[in-house]
Amino acid sequence: MGLCYSKKNFINQNHPHTNIKYYHGWVLDGKKNGFGIEYTLEGKKCYEGQWINNQKSGDGTLFDENEEMIFTGSFLHNKKNGIGILYQNKNTLYRGEWKNDTKHGEGKLYYNNLNTIYYSGTFYENKKHGSGKIYYSNGNIKINGTWENDSLINGIEFWENGSQRYQGKFKNEKYYGESSIYYDNGILYYEGHLLNGYKHGFGKLYDVDASLIYEGEWNENLKSGYGLLYNNDVLVYKGNFLNDVKQGNGTLILHNSVYTGSFKNDLYDGEGKLYINNSLYYSGLFKLGQQNGSGKLYKNNKIIFDGLFYNNSKDGTGTLYYNDSEDILYHGQFSNDLRNGFGTLYFPNHNILYKGQWTNNMSNGFGEEYDKNGVLLYKGYWIYKKKKNI
Repeated sequence: MGLCYSKKNFINQNHPHTNIKYYHGWVLDGKKNGFGIEYTLEGKKCYEGQWINNQKSGDGTLFDENEEMIFTGSFLHNKKNGIGILYQNKNTLYRGEWKNDTKHGEGKLYYNNLNTIYYSGTFYENKKHGSGKIYYSNGNIKINGTWENDSLINGIEFWENGSQRYQGKFKNEKYYGESSIYYDNGILYYEGHLLNGYKHGFGKLYDVDASLIYEGEWNENLKSGYGLLYNNDVLVYKGNFLNDVKQGNGTLILHNSVYTGSFKNDLYDGEGKLYINNSLYYSGLFKLGQQNGSGKLYKNNKIIFDGLFYNNSKDGTGTLYYNDSEDILYHGQFSNDLRNGFGTLYFPNHNILYKGQWTNNMSNGFGEEYDKNGVLLYKGYWIYKKKKNI
């Protein structure tokens, strides 16, 4: 005898833990076999397709509670197996291979409501795994890479205009390891080490015209450690950085000046030397970018002042020297870059010319005047360079 199929309605079927109640289709030996439709308690179609021994097997379609199609493709033993299409809100969400109800093999994911490919590549148990490509909504490739367990591990990223943006490794979906990043015009932006998507470790930064900006150490996208800073490929600073500012020892090279010494928050701060037109101009202490504390001024590489400074001005005790000589011109007090307070003025032969009080570089108050042979000429009071009562 041959097989005996019949087309029946099975009413009030028992499907524990589901809302399925009705079936209309072909049966064999009391079991669903061949084409049939399954309905919910509310009479809504939930599956339409092939059956083998009461199990969805072959081509079929699943529906939601509104009888909108949510999947069409191949089934085996009640699970999606083979080629199938997953839908959401009438739009394609996934198209490709399935295994045991999971995306498995070659497939494509789509942007919601656009029917535009988002990802094309291989899957393993619902996860991106192996080679694949991610696309922008305009259809251009965004990433061409390799995935493991849904995580991108290596690949090339592109700007939306199609030019390359990044090439290298990924970790936790972020740039990682020795890699290169590019501007959207294709010019190299950064090459070096990356960690968690940040410039971290040694690397080089370039301007949009391909000129080198910086090469050195980084910490989470900030210049930190030793590095070289450039302007139009010309070296302008070499030394230490901290949190993107000059910090510690370094050398700053400007148009007509060079500073070498200690920095703090991008400013001269601490011990340092300032050169102007290739000649030593100042050696000593700085604070907040200005000469502050003990220091020496030079002219033609010879010392002309040794003493205390405040905000780039002579302030406190100091010694002035004759130009191109080690002979003392003046020793005493200064304020606002001028002789103020008690001080002594000398002849080039080291004899005293005047000693006493000063105001703004003028003898003012009690003082003594001598000739170059050391003979006292006047002892008394002065009023702004003039002797009182004379």
